[in-house]
Amino acid sequence: MSPVVRVRIAVLLTALAAAGIVAGVVYATRQDPAQPRVLCKKPPGVLLVPGVTSKNVAAVRAAFREPAKRAAQALEPLANENPGDPVVLFNEGTMLYCAGYLDDAARAFRQAKKAGRDTFYRVKVDNLLHPQFFTDGYPILQYYGRDPLLVQGQLQQRQYHQVSAEKLYARAAKLHPDDAEAQVAAAVGRFDMDDLNASFSRLGPLVKRFPKSQSVRFHLGLLLAWTGQRDLAVKEFRQARALGPATKFGKDAAAFLRGLVAGGTSGTKR
Repeated sequence: MSPVVRVRIAVLLTALAAAGIVAGVVYATRQDPAQPRVLCKKPPGVLLVPGVTSKNVAAVRAAFREPAKRAAQALEPLANENPGDPVVLFNEGTMLYCAGYLDDAARAFRQAKKAGRDTFYRVKVDNLLHPQFFTDGYPILQYYGRDPLLVQGQLQQRQYHQVSAEKLYARAAKLHPDDAEAQVAAAVGRFDMDDLNASFSRLGPLVKRFPKSQSVRFHLGLLLAWTGQRDLAVKEFRQARALGPATKFGKDAAAFLRGLVAGGTSGTKR
């Protein structure tokens, strides 16, 4: 089992243990407080994602030197003037949340996801707004072959360029319509916490189309685990392991199974 897989299992188990707990922005917005109150004793720092350019970094930094409510007020006109700047939008969301303006914070975060849809901002927003799921990024394709499109897609995913990865995976799937791993990649590339059906609607049918594919079973289990569906994930990982315990997918599936079973059996069912 690779170090990457070991790390992901450890973090995934932590997330699954709290899968049924609704927290963060989603939880707070459901409280709908009549009088907004500051929620952050010490607001987090500005989130600047490497490679994402913005002419407004200095203004955002300046706003963050103010108390939460004043910072949110300072960032509002900046966000209105720059609706395509995820740096402004995401950090506005942070300060709106800290200031207690929860619905506005969720709105700003969703705008940041749209504006930064091929950057870490998209992934971070999804993790914040869907705390009932795994909160450490997106599931990354596990691929051990040499197809250049799939390899490059993996690299793009690891750099949080989900849209770029999705395009590469889609190209591979179109070029190799009868290759199970290319079709799996296309499904994984469509992953979106706001629309789980985007991936599952593609991945589920592949089980019947490629009944002997470990990749199909493994990735179905991975996405189920990622979205808090422990019992179904265990079933798929067992199927993947049964198709070849000695292969890389078989060993990875066994590792996830050990973690999931050891972590408890209640899980989150959907």
